[in-house]
Amino acid sequence: MIPPGEPVELLRLYSDGEADLVRRLLDSYSIPCQVVTQITHALWPLTVDGLGELRILVPADRLEEAEEILAEHRRQGMEMLQGGKFDGETDGNSETAAGGPEGAIEKEKDPE
Repeated sequence: MIPPGEPVELLRLYSDGEADLVRRLLDSYSIPCQVVTQITHALWPLTVDGLGELRILVPADRLEEAEEILAEHRRQGMEMLQGGKFDGETDGNSETAAGGPEGAIEKEKDPE
């Protein structure tokens, strides 16, 4: 059995940007994580046959929670892509009043 605080692999990535995004997402949920790589990307910004891959590690006792958070964010992203709309967007037939997606009031445009 793995001790609760022992780092375990959550996922492997090949992009510094994507790894930073995942790190920040987990941080926003107060899940500590480490981004580990075998080479310094500042010197060798390449990925060849797994060399340069980034591994995201989280504490063993937070692994399931981290997996659920990533799965939920991926699901939401897919829904936005498939639906073609993002929070606060409208279909073009309405205007948004009172400042943005949070509690926005939509009113129909006059058909001209």
